[in-house]
Amino acid sequence: MTNGKLQAGGLIQRDHLAMIGIMDIPSRPGVGGKLFSALSHQGINVQLIVHLIDLEEKDHIVLCVDRDDLSEALAVVERVREEVGGKAVTSDPEVASVTLFGLDFREQRGVASRMCKALGDCNINIRAISTSLSTITCVIEAQRLDEAVHALGDTFTLP
Repeated sequence: MTNGKLQAGGLIQRDHLAMIGIMDIPSRPGVGGKLFSALSHQGINVQLIVHLIDLEEKDHIVLCVDRDDLSEALAVVERVREEVGGKAVTSDPEVASVTLFGLDFREQRGVASRMCKALGDCNINIRAISTSLSTITCVIEAQRLDEAVHALGDTFTLP
């Protein structure tokens, strides 16, 4: 920690993304494989995935793709939704992501809380969050990307 800021290895920003959700899928093995295989088969690169199971044992999968791939990805996702019995497909054609990374995030407490607080203090709504051992990624409205990058730069020590 330097000057009250947590150290991060860097910040990656991605714009030109679209977010798609396939909601209320009866939870069972193989749904993710079917969805991501179908997208891959069409040459669509999935850049972020968030998956959860709710209290009613329904899956919800949210993913981000390049904005230019949105219409083709929606067609694929809708086809898969019908096959697996999902209730609805949602989309947002204009999102962006901000990712903090660092080799020792698993050793540092407070990375997620500070990132979420920094964005929240700017009234930036987080649409999805994905993490790994060394990264935390937040999906936000595309038009708020510059504000988000500035807020995170004020909150974390970046190279």
